[in-house]
Amino acid sequence: MQQEIDPLKVLSGDMLYIAPEIALTVLGLLVLIYDFAVVRKRPSAERQSRLAWLTLFGVVATFAIQLVMMLPQDWGGFDTANLYFPLFSGTIASDGTSSWMNLTVIGLLGLIVIMSMSWSFTEHWGEYFALLCWAGVGMMFLIASEELLTLFLTLETMTLCLYMVTAFEKTRRRSAEAGLKYFVYGSVSSALFLFGLSLIYGLTGTTRLDAIRFALVSQGGSTGLSGNVAGAMAVLLVLVGFGFKIAAVPFHQWAPDAYEGAPAPVTAWVATGSKIASFVALLKVLGGALGPWAMKGTDVTSHGWIGLVAVISAVTMTYGNFAALAQKNLKRMLAYSSIAHAGYMLVGVLAASVSANQASSTAPVLFYLVVYSLTTVGAFSVAAWLVRDKGTDQIEDLNGLGRRSPLLAVCIVLLMLSLIGMPPLAGFFGKLYMFMESLNAGDKGRLPLTWLVFLGLFNSVVSAFYYVRVLKAMYLREPSGTPLAKAGPTIAIPIVAATVAAVAFGLYPAPLLDAMRHASLTRPGPNTRVGTQADPNWTPAHAAAEQIRKRAEAEANGIRMVPMGGGSAPKAKASPKGETTPPKAPRESGQPKAKQDRESK
Repeated sequence: MQQEIDPLKVLSGDMLYIAPEIALTVLGLLVLIYDFAVVRKRPSAERQSRLAWLTLFGVVATFAIQLVMMLPQDWGGFDTANLYFPLFSGTIASDGTSSWMNLTVIGLLGLIVIMSMSWSFTEHWGEYFALLCWAGVGMMFLIASEELLTLFLTLETMTLCLYMVTAFEKTRRRSAEAGLKYFVYGSVSSALFLFGLSLIYGLTGTTRLDAIRFALVSQGGSTGLSGNVAGAMAVLLVLVGFGFKIAAVPFHQWAPDAYEGAPAPVTAWVATGSKIASFVALLKVLGGALGPWAMKGTDVTSHGWIGLVAVISAVTMTYGNFAALAQKNLKRMLAYSSIAHAGYMLVGVLAASVSANQASSTAPVLFYLVVYSLTTVGAFSVAAWLVRDKGTDQIEDLNGLGRRSPLLAVCIVLLMLSLIGMPPLAGFFGKLYMFMESLNAGDKGRLPLTWLVFLGLFNSVVSAFYYVRVLKAMYLREPSGTPLAKAGPTIAIPIVAATVAAVAFGLYPAPLLDAMRHASLTRPGPNTRVGTQADPNWTPAHAAAEQIRKRAEAEANGIRMVPMGGGSAPKAKASPKGETTPPKAPRESGQPKAKQDRESK
């Protein structure tokens, strides 16, 4: 006999699975309290150091908590890397994808905090580190979102924090301009995105991602968007929202100015953490919930969002690379490079959407996200080095660096080659796995995606020209002006850590790829393991999983189910004589209560 579900036990159990998010939230509050109560009157440099070390200690502790959560249950963990746990009535979920991506986001946050110790660019250090942590919380919840409203709220939590920290360098006019442009473009895209989500709700009657897919399948299976004007408008508006977050053309206008004007650590956080969270959410919404609208049947060239995303991918990677060729500012060059990489990753999204084995086919995209994010943090550490010592971030400021700092120059060379996609570095295998997934997408997707793969290879060659300019400046140009001082640990650690990751995942890509493939297989499906009562490790979260699944199917079929802990069906009453009285029928609108009582009797 299946046990009854206690809502309080379910809530307390669910809270354990979001312990890393809670830890980062509390960390942000502690940093603010410590700043205002203890170090507010101390010199700016001392405040920066103390608050940075406090934040770094908290981030390391959060990283450890996330690792413990991923350990097998036999080792005292929760095994979140292998099991799927719906949380808070299915609004978010803990699974392999969210666990590994959360671990990556926390690790990136640690490198960002270290980079933030490089130089003083603000007086508001408590607010700065708190917003970094809370932006990370928004990213982690966005990765775990399984419902449209939760997805939108977490997306806005992330971006609101990033809007503010972008404009924190008040001594530079470009920083305020960057924050304003980022906010204006983001506000418009968020409004359009929310309108698109409301259309999806109106067409399906639910906000759950799995129930949306069930509803679209029940309406006729893979129908594409032929003749579905409302559906096409919803997809277009959703793509506007996601296109802004990932800086895809033509929604990229904010990126070059925001990347250039924001402090280098903030730029690195925007270019890496937010892109990871946004792409995971994009995979869930497009490949998962809106999958039946991708194409009609097995025809990729039919009316569906596949063709639109393919065009966006092609234009994004091409425009990003050719625009980067003309840049002399390192951060603007990396901004356009980030746009181009978004185009590459959209190829992986398309491959996952048309693949017969959609779950495992998302692994190359996740692999590329991890590799790209780590190498990009290292690249922006170079920009932080330039700003700290020269006050500018021009590529020519790197002239002669190969002779003054030979070890770090070699690391920078390896990072640039990884971003190009040169073997045997991790960037090469990231592109290789994504492009091979596109070519192996099956008969229905091979030919239409082949031209995107060739275009991606061509653009990779184009990207070599502007990345090599960095190498040319370091080794073939004479130093000009004041030379760069020694990097110091706050600059060297992110560069070296990113280089080690690029080399290690290049020489041994299999462990990371296997982890990403295993993580993607924990997404909801017919064989997803969520636990059973016979399982000795049964928890209330396991018990809730089946009810959440049934509710999703019921919502897709137009059946209303009572929420967990939110009430129960009317029960029959027992009379004093032991007879059972049937429950009263619900009163219809406009019908007198006395008449209803007579009818129920």
